[in-house]
Amino acid sequence: MNRIPTCSFWAYFLLASSLLLGSCQQPGEALTDRKKRENEAEIEQYIAQNNLNATKTAEGIYFIQTKTVPDGQAPKDGDEVRYHYIARRLDGLIVDSTDIAGNIPSRVVLNSFNTRGITLGRYSGIIKLKQGEEGSVLVPSYLDGGRVGSLLLPQYAPVRYDLRIVSVRNEDQQIENYISTNKINVTTKTADGLRVAVTQAQPDSVAITTGKTVTLNYTGKLMDGTQFDSNVAGTFQVRIGEKQLVTGFENGLSTLRAGEKATIIFPSALGYSTIGSGARVPPYSPLAFEVQILKVQ
Repeated sequence: MNRIPTCSFWAYFLLASSLLLGSCQQPGEALTDRKKRENEAEIEQYIAQNNLNATKTAEGIYFIQTKTVPDGQAPKDGDEVRYHYIARRLDGLIVDSTDIAGNIPSRVVLNSFNTRGITLGRYSGIIKLKQGEEGSVLVPSYLDGGRVGSLLLPQYAPVRYDLRIVSVRNEDQQIENYISTNKINVTTKTADGLRVAVTQAQPDSVAITTGKTVTLNYTGKLMDGTQFDSNVAGTFQVRIGEKQLVTGFENGLSTLRAGEKATIIFPSALGYSTIGSGARVPPYSPLAFEVQILKVQ
């Protein structure tokens, strides 16, 4: 899978910000400019006072690496990253964090053009760290999109995020982990990443081929076990070959026969790709479908 350059996302974000700031006079424009200058001064003073070895990125984020793992897996678009973080004001007050004591990290699937559930400041730090590495980012408020201001951390305040990358997993690794965790015995695997695990075989029944109408029950799940779709309360019919289903689901069904039960698992390239499907299926999501074939005709 080709990686979408992260810099293109930041170029788009900064261009949009520039257009907003450079358009017709808007209430608060002078305040925005002043806060931007104040943020830069606060961060530079903080770096000097704490003698930090910080690198300023092209986007304007200040990055500090505190632990390196040279052979750690580097994250790229489409990868799932689990990480711990602590958010602090520059006066040291902690304003947010993951459950570090309980070892419950946050999770994000990297997608330069459609980040979900994460501020841009945290995202900018994560993409610079490999699995097992640690680092911090000092983020001006105007570059921390997605953050909601609070009494503890006002919207215009700069912030420090301390980050530790727990794991980086590409789609194939996520699928293999799902298979291992759920003790699934894969019976068919194709070159494009489709896996099928037949749990109830009917080798002498009618095969599912192009043009056949299949009546089935199914439950769709993400790799973290979240159920995003199901028809077990009724039945579902589909005609094979008419592209009524995503490619991985239809190709998986085409390996089965009437009366069989199976789990069909496939990468996002055979599913909803880099787009996802509404709020139910995020971009870059491998999928699993537990199916029961009721009838083939």
